[in-house]
Amino acid sequence: MAEMTINGVDVKTYNARIQNYTVSGTAVTNNTSAANELVVMPDLYYATFGPRTLTVTMTFFPRTAGSDSRNTGIPERLHRATTNMIRFESLIVGKVVEILLPDGYYYTALAQSLPAADFDSTGEHDVTYTFLAIRHLKQKTEIVSPGGKINCLSNTATRFILTASFSQAHEYVTLCSVKVNTIPAGAVVIIDSVNGLITCNGVNKFLDTEFYDFPILSPGDNIISCTAPEAQLQVTYTPVFA
Repeated sequence: MAEMTINGVDVKTYNARIQNYTVSGTAVTNNTSAANELVVMPDLYYATFGPRTLTVTMTFFPRTAGSDSRNTGIPERLHRATTNMIRFESLIVGKVVEILLPDGYYYTALAQSLPAADFDSTGEHDVTYTFLAIRHLKQKTEIVSPGGKINCLSNTATRFILTASFSQAHEYVTLCSVKVNTIPAGAVVIIDSVNGLITCNGVNKFLDTEFYDFPILSPGDNIISCTAPEAQLQVTYTPVFA
């Protein structure tokens, strides 16, 4: 595995390597009932989770494609390392990026600071970047029968995409508490909780449905319900870790 990648690109492409990194824990905000005169645990209404803080210390080397820093002066070495650093920062400034670290996890990340570099006469630049980040694994896709189970690897509630294929026509079908009306034979219905979309054969089906809220996966086993027994179901989600 590459030492570190940004959007699938190894940081070696920028003549850099990571020296160390740290990943913070997750801040939890609990919404609870008011305290009373009794010493009891308040009722928990819901909890919200904040992003982690990811810090990565990197060294940028005074190299260019096909050339190292031998027989070059200090100004040239500094220029080369700075150029590599600028190329890297152009990738992360003002953009949400996907970072893969040696711990095997991906981090959806947004840069919070671009500090000045520390450098010496070798021309090497050391920089520590700070990101807001969400830890996750690669996207997973599983095939399940109506009423079958999906084991969600996340440790928190997770949005998912449910794709259902129907060989028969139906007046309506209920998929994970979402009632979808008027389904023709051969239809493919997609309930996309990630993007808030419901389609049938690629056409917006939102107004032809009845539901309270988009379904989500809970950590552990989840039953994927469907009132059409012949339907072929596919669940796609990204395991996330609060």
